[in-house]
Amino acid sequence: MKKLFFIMITLLPVTAICQTLKEYKAPNGKTYHIGDTVKVGMGSMPDGNFKYIQVTQPSFLPPRRNGNEMNARKDFSLTNAIIKKIKSVSQISGGEKIIFTTKTGGLNNYDIWIVEAIAACEVTPCTAAGSNAASHVGVADELLKLKKLLDAGGITQAEYNAQKKKLLGE
Repeated sequence: MKKLFFIMITLLPVTAICQTLKEYKAPNGKTYHIGDTVKVGMGSMPDGNFKYIQVTQPSFLPPRRNGNEMNARKDFSLTNAIIKKIKSVSQISGGEKIIFTTKTGGLNNYDIWIVEAIAACEVTPCTAAGSNAASHVGVADELLKLKKLLDAGGITQAEYNAQKKKLLGE
């Protein structure tokens, strides 16, 4: 009986820290539900990798030594991810972080810090305030990225033309 009581007391704080949600209304005005598709944009790091989308390894593999997740690489750009879980995680600082655990078809899951990812345009549609995240990279660099995606077959000619006009302010 004492063991059961001890286990219940130790698990109680964990359940208070993380709460699973069925839906979440994001700052981009979209309401996401479990099973919905999240459209991934471009990475916001200078090297094109993602800052707010992280790779989580499969549960059957041993945990990493340092416990840190890995940021998703730039080749994750312009993909779709299916929401498997929506979590509200309390921060030590007192705030909350909303995390979508997603699946794309491979072995790995991806955790998306949705509010931050939207603000940085790592998820589309993104907020207008997040559109300045691409300002650290010049328009020429963005056009170069788009051209590479077009050449690789990642986007169509029409999508390329539309994005080019948008970047050039036409």
